[in-house]
Amino acid sequence: MCAALSAAQANDVCIVCEEPLASYRCVLEQPSSKVKLGEKLAREVCSKVLARQGEHGICQMVKLNDGDTCKGPERTVTLTDYQRVMSGDDTSTYEVGALEIARRNVHGTWRCVTSLFKDC
Repeated sequence: MCAALSAAQANDVCIVCEEPLASYRCVLEQPSSKVKLGEKLAREVCSKVLARQGEHGICQMVKLNDGDTCKGPERTVTLTDYQRVMSGDDTSTYEVGALEIARRNVHGTWRCVTSLFKDC
């Protein structure tokens, strides 16, 4: 499996899928301007998400020669799409109790600090 990056954007990759046969120009959406996702992550996310969304048997990268372009429609995928694919479920990955757990931890830490570390 080889990487194929376009000159336009570092996280554009060319994916070829089998069963049924298709090719895509995959763009991994950046979650933030402060965080840059690398080529290896783009390959992994694109191949897994497109295989699942297109109901393909397998998807993998193809290496493009200089001047070649990736044939096929552009698909934009996100890390949320990847989480859904890896969990095997199309439902949200949001955990309802996460905010409550964080609140309890902050409260416990505050109690510890205000008791001068006697109630930790």
